[in-house]
Amino acid sequence: MTIAVELEAQILRLYHVGKWRCGTIARQLHVHRETVQRVLAHAGLPRHGPPPRASMIEPYRPFIQQTLEKWSRRHATSAPRV
Repeated sequence: MTIAVELEAQILRLYHVGKWRCGTIARQLHVHRETVQRVLAHAGLPRHGPPPRASMIEPYRPFIQQTLEKWSRRHATSAPRV
């Protein structure tokens, strides 16, 4: 779904000049918050919000990698040849 160019310009103006947040802009202009975020992303602005969290397996990644490599080497040599 596309929005009017005037609405897009108004979103950008309120964000840049007014320093309004996405939710405030959405409420004021009666559009969905994701619409405002899409307009800002289309304008090349980075997403705001918390930084992505590290994966829970990150501390175990070297162990998992070693185990997989060991397993693949072991089974590659013992695989029956057809």
